[in-house]
Amino acid sequence: MGSAMASPEDKAGAVAKIEPRSLEEARGAVEARSLLFLMRLDRLEAGLSKVRTAREAARFAMATAMFLLDSLPLRPEACPFCVQNAGGCRCQGCGYAETHGGRCDADASAFGQLIEAVIDLAGEVHSIREGPSEVVDPEMLMKELEASLDRSREAAEALLADIAEADVAGLMEAKRKYVGAILEAIPVGAIGSREVDRRIGDVASRLEEYW
Repeated sequence: MGSAMASPEDKAGAVAKIEPRSLEEARGAVEARSLLFLMRLDRLEAGLSKVRTAREAARFAMATAMFLLDSLPLRPEACPFCVQNAGGCRCQGCGYAETHGGRCDADASAFGQLIEAVIDLAGEVHSIREGPSEVVDPEMLMKELEASLDRSREAAEALLADIAEADVAGLMEAKRKYVGAILEAIPVGAIGSREVDRRIGDVASRLEEYW
C-alpha cells in the first residue's frame, strides 16, 4: 500500500521547521558525494574501453547499475530532516515523517517504501548470472553503456547546479529529480533482464510520493 501524497501545504509546513544549519549540512553532504561520484565515473569510463564481448558488456552494465544505485542521495546525512532530527529524540517532531507516512522505518513511509524498492532493484541486479548471449551485437551494447555513463554525468552535474542555492524544498526536489534521471540511465538493455526493468518501474512509482 502506498503512502498518501503530501500536499503543497503539508510540504511547506514541514520545510518551515528546518533550520539553516540543517539545510547547509545536508546540502554539503549531497555536494560532496556528487563530486566523488563524478571522480569515480571517470574511472568507470576508462574501464569501458576494455570491454570487448557481449558478456563483458553485460557484466559492466550490472556493475554500472550497482554503482549508480549506490550514488542515490538517500542517506540520512543527505536529508535536512534527518540531520535536524537525529540524536536522542530521533524523528520526534520530524516534518517529513508527519507529512509522508510516518518515520522512515514505518510501513506507510514514502521514504521507507522508496528505499525498499531500491533495495529490491539492487538485489535483482546482483542476482543475475547470465546477461545477453554472445549473439547480441557488442557494439550496440557499448553504445548503450556509453549513453548510460553520459546521462549519469549529466544527472550529477545537474544535481550540483540545482542544489547550489537551493532551499529545503529545492534540495528535496533536486534529489528526487536526480533519482529519476539515474533510473533512466541504468543500462537495462545491456543487462538483459525484464525483471530489472520491472523493478526500475517500481522504484519510479515510489519516487512520485517521495517528495
